[in-house]
Amino acid sequence: MSVVSHFVSTLFPWRSLQLRQGSSAWQRFTLVLLMVGFIWASPAQGANDNQAIEQSNWYRALAQLVQEHLPTTTTSYNFELLTPTETLAPLQQCQKVHARFTRAPQRLAGRTMVTLSCSTNVRENPRFAQIDIAVTGNYLVVTRDLAAKHTLTRNDITIEQGDLGRLPRYALLATPAVMQEVIGQQLRRALSQHSVLQENLLTKPQVVGFGDELVIEASGQGFQITRTAEAMDTGAIGDIIRVRLNNKQLMRVKIIAPGRAEPAQ
Repeated sequence: MSVVSHFVSTLFPWRSLQLRQGSSAWQRFTLVLLMVGFIWASPAQGANDNQAIEQSNWYRALAQLVQEHLPTTTTSYNFELLTPTETLAPLQQCQKVHARFTRAPQRLAGRTMVTLSCSTNVRENPRFAQIDIAVTGNYLVVTRDLAAKHTLTRNDITIEQGDLGRLPRYALLATPAVMQEVIGQQLRRALSQHSVLQENLLTKPQVVGFGDELVIEASGQGFQITRTAEAMDTGAIGDIIRVRLNNKQLMRVKIIAPGRAEPAQ
């Protein structure tokens, strides 16, 4: 067997594609070119197909939906369509495709279902697409081992970056507002170093106890009134509790500081 025949037989071991010893050199060369061209054309065809999908109106609607719902601390992301594209082909006839999540995700990461339709009425000939979203972003972890009931300070937390889809359900993302909010809160249980900080593991410290005396402050344009009352509940800053006034009447107030409150709206 010639070198060319051996090369072709190695690439394509099927009997129907093997060269006969009696073939001319030109026939062998032509067959090799055709087969090599087939190998090169396949990836190119796949790239063209992917480009056509990404330019379709339903794919652009999917991409826009994902972008609009990414967590605010996202640093990079991508999504993969798991549904066969053939099932979404009828959407090409739509002037505009409307996309919405079948169930709003708590945090956009992982697999989720999307409803696609030609109309804002999702019940009118809807198509369903499953996508897998990979999101990398910033979240909060603790910098050291912390005991239960520890009150958090800025030095206790830091920012890490990773796959948001692998985080616990109540993990706290590293937004400026969240970082400010967690400072001063207490841990419900002990945490080890590098543990992900979670909302359900935090509680606000109680600054008012049952029976404590509170100063109720009410103010308006040109006036300010204060009076004392007795707390009928315990609470943290921002909590609404009941108090009993000197005339024995009950009133709902919002705690604004230890020992201070204002009438609840």
